[in-house]
Amino acid sequence: MTKRKTQANPDLLARLWADMVLATRLLFDRRVSGTTRLIPLLTALYILSPIDLLPDVLLPFGVVDDLSAFIVGLQWFIHASPREVVDEYRGLRPRQQAGGHTPPKQVQIIEGEYEVHDED
Repeated sequence: MTKRKTQANPDLLARLWADMVLATRLLFDRRVSGTTRLIPLLTALYILSPIDLLPDVLLPFGVVDDLSAFIVGLQWFIHASPREVVDEYRGLRPRQQAGGHTPPKQVQIIEGEYEVHDED
């Protein structure tokens, strides 16, 4: 009988990382309203505050409390942000240029040749 190694689901961690990157981009995007930007701030204040639903001295439960507050705040912020901005950052919609210009959907390829010269 072989032992199976248990490891965390990489899809879950990859999704969490992608959501954190998305939330960071949304936080600095001017199209996201100021009240929506308060969600990550309030979440961070809750996590850092000494007042918790479950105190941090109850080690596993206090950490789970803060971790769940982080995940709920992250998802709430993403869902409260404008859908078109979220879709744009996730690559589901073409990125809009300044002045309202949308780049073409078809990729433009420019072919060429180059030479490398050593300066010896």
